[in-house]
Amino acid sequence: MGGVSRDEPSDLPVRRRRAARVILIDEAGRVLLFRGGDPFRPEAGTWWFTPGGGVDDRETVEDAARREVREETGLTLTDLGPVVLERRIEFEIEGERFDQHEVFFTVTVAAFEVDTGEWTDLERRLMVEHRWWTRDELATTNEMVYPEGLAQLL
Repeated sequence: MGGVSRDEPSDLPVRRRRAARVILIDEAGRVLLFRGGDPFRPEAGTWWFTPGGGVDDRETVEDAARREVREETGLTLTDLGPVVLERRIEFEIEGERFDQHEVFFTVTVAAFEVDTGEWTDLERRLMVEHRWWTRDELATTNEMVYPEGLAQLL
């Protein structure tokens, strides 16, 4: 699950974690993104983000990427594309503050319907919709999209 907030600094303890994220691109060049927000802070609004989430203990970042895509979309990936971005981001979700190191992979897939059957309770609380975005839509939207500069990354 991805979440971002650029609010004022919090006095919450910071939890460090690694995360794997996947930029899924269909044959038409569209990117699958989820929109979500923090129900603890509705004033923070919502934002769009790629599938992905935390790396579990004894899990490789590649295995985490595959697991997260399956859990969040229903799609089983075998091959991951190259790492196209690494970044560090701090955010707050449901009263927890994270300092997260993210690795982004790019995978080209056939367009598909998202299956939310494996979503966790947290994902069901935070994620409100998903859709495929064109590069032009990403380049011209006024909505918050993470990672920043995703249209240029494509």
